Amino acid sequence: MFTRCPECLNTQRITPEMLRSGRGMVRCLHCASMFDALSSLAESETNTVADVQSSPSLLTEEKTLSPLLWRTGLLFGLALLCAQLIYFEGQRAIQHAKIRPVLEKICTLLHCRLPDYKNLAELTVLQSSYSQLSNQHYVFKLVLNNEAEFSMHYPNIDLTLLSYDGLPFAHRVFKPTDYLVSEKQRTLLDANTAAEISLEIAATEKKVGGFDFDLSY
Repeated sequence: MFTRCPECLNTQRITPEMLRSGRGMVRCLHCASMFDALSSLAESETNTVADVQSSPSLLTEEKTLSPLLWRTGLLFGLALLCAQLIYFEGQRAIQHAKIRPVLEKICTLLHCRLPDYKNLAELTVLQSSYSQLSNQHYVFKLVLNNEAEFSMHYPNIDLTLLSYDGLPFAHRVFKPTDYLVSEKQRTLLDANTAAEISLEIAATEKKVGGFDFDLSY
């Protein structure tokens, strides 16, 4: 008589004495696991092997599920990748001149609104000056050109006054509300448009020998 190990599917010869001594339980000679020999008992080795080959339901089911699990894992991985790109690169993509038009079209379909476009690289200073007025005050003038295809908010102006030896002695950051309120200008500088900014500054104790400025958001 022959029996089959359910763990390694190995067949082995078995005698009635072995069945009686182990009360039907035998140890597999191949993987050493204990199993019930009566559940797969056969008169010949051929019949036992045939039983094994004709019952591959578990293996077939696993092969059927594998592509589904693979596709699910792939979709999950892609979703995770997109989430990471949005989290780490989303702000940069919104401010990218070539990507933003695509995002605006998508946002139009979804009825959403993108954050304001802010790209200092597309703001060009055409002219700047710092001169004294008749009332001993000074005036700082700046001609700013928006080279982008989108409207942009006016930037902050980080102005530093220098002495005649080139050392900074006064500094202030002017926000758009500081230099646009009096003229009631729009807070947005239109695309491909230039605008003059004028700031009147009170006289300082030190003589102004020069100036420096930066734009920021």
